Amino acid sequence: MSRSHFPSLRFAPPPATPLPMRLLPRLLLLAGLVAPPLSALATPPKLVVAILVDQLRYDYLEALHDHFAPGGFRFLAEKGAFLTFAHYNYAPTVTGPGHASFLSGSTPAMHGIIGNDWFDKRSRLMVNCVSDPDAAPVGSNDPAARRSPKNFIGDNFADALRMRFGSKVVGISLKDRGAILPAGHKPQGAFWFDSTSGRFITSSYYTQELPAWVSQFNARQLPQSFTGQKWTRLKNPSVYSGPTVALGASPLPGEKTAAFDHSVAPSPTEGFETLVPTPFGNQLLTELALAAVDGEKLGSGTHPDLLSVSFSSLDACGHRFGPSSHEVQDMVLRLDLELERFFQALDQRLGLHNVWIILTADHGVAPTPEAALAHGLDGLRADMNALTADLLAKLEQRFGAGRFLLTPKIIDGNVYLDYGALAERRLIPEEIAAFVRDWALDTGKFQAGYTRSQLLEGRAQGPLGERIRNGFNAERSGDIVLVQKPFHIPGGGRGGTTHGAPYAYDTHVPILFYGAPFKQGRCAEPVAITDIVSTLCVALRMTEPAMNMGKPVLAVLRPD
Repeated sequence: MSRSHFPSLRFAPPPATPLPMRLLPRLLLLAGLVAPPLSALATPPKLVVAILVDQLRYDYLEALHDHFAPGGFRFLAEKGAFLTFAHYNYAPTVTGPGHASFLSGSTPAMHGIIGNDWFDKRSRLMVNCVSDPDAAPVGSNDPAARRSPKNFIGDNFADALRMRFGSKVVGISLKDRGAILPAGHKPQGAFWFDSTSGRFITSSYYTQELPAWVSQFNARQLPQSFTGQKWTRLKNPSVYSGPTVALGASPLPGEKTAAFDHSVAPSPTEGFETLVPTPFGNQLLTELALAAVDGEKLGSGTHPDLLSVSFSSLDACGHRFGPSSHEVQDMVLRLDLELERFFQALDQRLGLHNVWIILTADHGVAPTPEAALAHGLDGLRADMNALTADLLAKLEQRFGAGRFLLTPKIIDGNVYLDYGALAERRLIPEEIAAFVRDWALDTGKFQAGYTRSQLLEGRAQGPLGERIRNGFNAERSGDIVLVQKPFHIPGGGRGGTTHGAPYAYDTHVPILFYGAPFKQGRCAEPVAITDIVSTLCVALRMTEPAMNMGKPVLAVLRPD
């Protein structure tokens, strides 16, 4: 905030005799050394609603704007501040890091969530971004439900809000990481979907038993009620762009073609997981969000509470059908109706003038390689197993037989050297790393390669290098990071698509703010995902999280 917002103060010389102590607080207040209570500066909201829509690309909101209902996405875009040129400033652009960065204002280089899963160099095993062997499942018998924010380094907006105001915080999602990471370290609760049982669950990190309102919600058996329902287009087929069956699309489980209409049927192996890539998954989460507001009495106190809601179904749908599919378009249109229903319910309960809303995405998504090829682009499904085998063979040809890597896999572009094995053979790690980088570029499949020393010493230059540096964690990342070419995706499968790259289709997301402090209108100022928290903290007159690296977007804040 510029100095022009504050009046010029001139102080008289100190008096000859001491001032009465009762006058000291007033002088300190004028001098800016003691902050007045928040209520003297601004009226805080009763509730902050932080919404992540998994895999929501920015261009979806532009393409479908005219078909949205008045109270969902259009309401946020027209009655709030719509940041149209927001990007993730790091890679890999995947769900775990996105949810960790959203409310922390930091990147994987700082918060340590470098992927959904990563290779742990100490245990030499893969670890999940929210795995915690000390956390027992609550509401489930699945050992995979041992989850907590233990792997997240530092704090986030949820933690700062609790420490500043004593706020209640609740995180919900179909995905465990979607519920856990935005909610911070000590929320009232974090709850996610157990597809085997069709119930929402948590872990002993948070509580020893499910709250009554969650048990009551599970007793409604909503997933079971969606069984057998048809997913048809919401609107006339002429509204949707692209072919009826998207190029490179993959069918839903149990279906033979990737074309409307679709049905929801429990899987004998995955239970209610088949619900997730359909609009019924978003409908289910909206119901849970309303139950959380009522069950936890969010927004009923004197200080702002926080509800974090991460909608996962668009991501599951987009992975199968691709961003140009009728299914993805229909998913966004139907999510718009769920948002409208949610906002109307918040208005009835709390009054929307008492609510602040922030909505964004955790990443975008690449077009299917087949769709890219149809537009004359270099689309490719890269067989990473074959590439890794070729790398190992080339290493042996150059340096002799033996072990070079801790794991014979390239994991989210990371290659992990076995320093012990290299030392035994008197091989220099920097030479091996440079060889791997040069091999990658020689294959024609990679845009860039960076060694550990390049990244740690700041020698990865340019916009691409900066994004890779921001995604590189000194403790957890590999020794070489390889970046595939644009429109190349890992995997030798026949359908679907993914995300994770440092390119615009994966980094460009919408950011929308709604609430009293935020100006209405569109803003094309370049901003990063890490700027969200700074903006919220300025609006609330509070200290930002410890490792926040963002800046406040002053263009969307109303003047004092």
